[in-house]
Amino acid sequence: MRWGWLFVSPYVFSLVMFTMLPLVISIYFSFTRYDMMNPPRWVGLRNYVNTITERDTWIAFRNVWVYAFILESINISLACVLAVLLNQKVKGLSAFRIIYYIPGLTPTVAVSLVWARIYNPKGGALNVILGFLGLGPFSFNYSSNWFEVIIAIIIMTIWQGVGGGTIYLIAGLQAISTDVMEAADIDGASSVKKFFRITIPLLTPTIFFLMIIGISGALQVFESFYLLLEQTGAETHVVNSMIYNLMWGMNPQVGEAASLGWVSFIFVALVTWLQKKYEKKWVHYDA
Repeated sequence: MRWGWLFVSPYVFSLVMFTMLPLVISIYFSFTRYDMMNPPRWVGLRNYVNTITERDTWIAFRNVWVYAFILESINISLACVLAVLLNQKVKGLSAFRIIYYIPGLTPTVAVSLVWARIYNPKGGALNVILGFLGLGPFSFNYSSNWFEVIIAIIIMTIWQGVGGGTIYLIAGLQAISTDVMEAADIDGASSVKKFFRITIPLLTPTIFFLMIIGISGALQVFESFYLLLEQTGAETHVVNSMIYNLMWGMNPQVGEAASLGWVSFIFVALVTWLQKKYEKKWVHYDA
């Protein structure tokens, strides 16, 4: 036991010092008014009331919810199609799998900086290509329309992340018994019927897993919005960018940032609980 505790002590130390202790401190700060210059002053639930009633907070939650819903709907659907295609026995299949997965290994910061150049309204690669087709120019992430900005970031995120979901779904496909598919072939089922009546139902455990981690991650998005939006107005804020601005702005509001962080935690936990609650209605664990 002594040797065991010795070997795990670096992890335990970092867990306590950099995770558990900050969590406890943030709970305390969420009930205070604190600007890093003066001592914290207890204000009770005032920060939470202000957070919940603030219009910008509702806009930020609207943005992350729209972002998460559209992103995961497209991402998982596209990953299912790609997984079926990449599960076929064709030449060079491993190379295609690697090509689709490589963007997922790239840091979000690097991807965001590259896509900021691609989206540039003045000479950006995407507008140049669309110009040849007689379309555009489009503002993308530079637009004043919050929905256009979110769609632009969704496109970038799908390019980066669809490969990861595809790999999980390929693993799910390979776990499906060949007997089931052979029985469907004997019954004369078409490829489309087999996909929707057999493949998708048997992939629902994997799809559910991707939904849980995907939506939870999307609701906590920060880097892409922070880096792609040069001037983030209230209409294009997400929750984590609001927390960052409250914490590290010209007039730090540590209490408000902490309370918004805990409201965000409750929101993500509620969404995850709802997904888990309705799991049995559509997820099939029996082959």
